[in-house]
Amino acid sequence: MDVNGTVAEGFEPVREAFADNFAARGERGAAVAVYRGGRRVVDLWAGTRDVNGADGGADGTADGSDGAARWERGTAQVVRSATKGVAAAVLLMLHQRGQLDLDAPVGAYWP
Repeated sequence: MDVNGTVAEGFEPVREAFADNFAARGERGAAVAVYRGGRRVVDLWAGTRDVNGADGGADGTADGSDGAARWERGTAQVVRSATKGVAAAVLLMLHQRGQLDLDAPVGAYWP
């Protein structure tokens, strides 16, 4: 599997885990970007994006060799259920700042 993109020094294990997601778990196409301190330290993509015209990597290739469209750096993707973690992080940040009491009833904040 060809993993495209870059990782900053010290973030090589992210590339390895990303590649393993294809090899061990049958991922067909994906991308990941990680920012730390306002700097992009991981920017990776691999696999295929076309699951209609070809097998989308179901034969284990997921590299476009079967005619499926390859995942590119700018490939758009559908994101589902991704806001739960962000919402939890925001609530915990508010709690840490003393702006939210985790023991208060929801009605104290939401009419």
